[in-house]
Amino acid sequence: MPLVNVQMAEGRSPAQKKALMAAITDAMHEHIGTPRESVRVWINEFPNTDFMAGGELLADKQARLAAEATAEASKGRS
Repeated sequence: MPLVNVQMAEGRSPAQKKALMAAITDAMHEHIGTPRESVRVWINEFPNTDFMAGGELLADKQARLAAEATAEASKGRS
């Protein structure tokens, strides 16, 4: 019985999470032959303020990327 634990930041819809878990289940079945009913998948979510990569909080990275996208969109309208 494969156990798959996904760790990710909050922010996905229930439909997105359901699709992800279904795809993981299908991949386990397709690639290692596990019966779908034997696969267990669960998601642990954490706030974007509780994860850092490369010295940058995920919350700060998301804010920076949003600001950059806004600035880039503004240039396109000028």
